[in-house]
Amino acid sequence: MPENILVIQTAFLGDLILTTPLFREIKRRFPGSKMTVVVNKGTESVLEANPWIDRIIPLDKKQIKSSFFGFWNFCKELRKHNFSICISPHFSFRSSIISFLIGAKRRIGYKTAGFSFLLNERKPRILRGPHEVDKLLSLIYSEEERKNISRQPELFWKPESVIGIQSEMKKNGLEKGNYILVSPSSVWETKRLPADKFKTVSKLLHRRTGLKVVLTGGKGDFKLCEEVGEGFGINLAGKTSLPEMSYLMSGAALLVTNDSSPIHFASAFNVPTLAAFGATVPAFGYTPLASRVFISEVNGLDCRPCGIHGGRVCPKKHFRCMLEQDTDRMVEEGIRLIKG
Repeated sequence: MPENILVIQTAFLGDLILTTPLFREIKRRFPGSKMTVVVNKGTESVLEANPWIDRIIPLDKKQIKSSFFGFWNFCKELRKHNFSICISPHFSFRSSIISFLIGAKRRIGYKTAGFSFLLNERKPRILRGPHEVDKLLSLIYSEEERKNISRQPELFWKPESVIGIQSEMKKNGLEKGNYILVSPSSVWETKRLPADKFKTVSKLLHRRTGLKVVLTGGKGDFKLCEEVGEGFGINLAGKTSLPEMSYLMSGAALLVTNDSSPIHFASAFNVPTLAAFGATVPAFGYTPLASRVFISEVNGLDCRPCGIHGGRVCPKKHFRCMLEQDTDRMVEEGIRLIKG
């Protein structure tokens, strides 16, 4: 009998994108299965046309955190679907509780997950070394089985979802390969390369390559993108949905960004990526998966990493990991990446 599978991935957008190879492989591992994915509300559109997923259920995390009855009712509704397998790439204790309460016979997750005793198949998760996609695939495959499996994320969109961005691109003369995407923001302050450095790198790349520069981000990043691209950039911050961001990314000649979700959008389309890492380190496993990549970082700092996600302020008060980034080197590497 085909399996009825629930996957719980309510982490950040970048984590969700990196989980797309797992969605594909679950369907291959369990032929004929039906797969439902629970995601953080607001991120569901990035999976809207994913061919491997049968149903997407958005979860309002704020609501379930503030209401026990809301959480209980959510689990009760999920239980009605009679899932036979629950796979939890997310390692919060709530995900483990959901796995248990929905009544799935097989509950697969990480040993380090909160309340992992509620899972009956617990996989080890090494913090440093393997790429995050390898960690995700380890939930269903052995290391040997993973050797020949593609780690590249997969993003799709419905034609009607990208009409707006197609019009915006036409208006600004943007065509495949004639623009650089610059995404200067991050949820975490210590993962942001300072705006003046982003501006320096972007402006020099624009001058030396002749390519247009497009600034992207959320609505709250509009002023930051205005500052970075003043006088030469096209500011689309807050003007793209997630499918539109995918479409825009797919035509870029280069992405310049921090250790943040745009990296993983770029990896889905093999877009050359120039990424500045500060508070975090590549060893955490969130590096770009494009074939042409340069990671800019300040080596020799004993305070790196200062946290898994970064933080609001530098705990050492000097922020050397970003203030000492070599913009000249970044420009040279960016040009090299574009030329291939």
